[in-house]
Amino acid sequence: MRRFRFRLEKFLDLRRWKEREREIALAKVLGEVLLLEKRIAEIAEEIAASLFGEFRRDNRIDIEAMARRELYAARLSQERKRKREALAVKNRELEEARARYLEASRERKVLDKLRERREAEYYERAIDEEFKEIDDMNTASSTRQGW
Repeated sequence: MRRFRFRLEKFLDLRRWKEREREIALAKVLGEVLLLEKRIAEIAEEIAASLFGEFRRDNRIDIEAMARRELYAARLSQERKRKREALAVKNRELEEARARYLEASRERKVLDKLRERREAEYYERAIDEEFKEIDDMNTASSTRQGW
């Protein structure tokens, strides 16, 4: 019995490659989103840690240290705001990348299903033909023997 050969195999390979490329792009954007989320959490921790600083020196309150802490906290808040804006942009990119990946995956699955269907049909026909040949041989053999 001959092996099944799918005529659209090259096209299917192309769809697989496209799906893989979209998956890599999705992973890249997802990694960037996770890094931004991690940095935002780190900034929040830094702000919280700076609020618990001690500002006493020789039984005096250090006003300069308090002012520096406030400036530091304000700078961190600005950085956190910028990171959140960048995160919103990356989340939109993530959704677009996810949509492109899902579309590529759907396109590949359609060809996979077609390949599976054609392969099943091919082997069913091959088995039917094989049974038909065996039946013809049995019929010819019994005719020659005079049964």
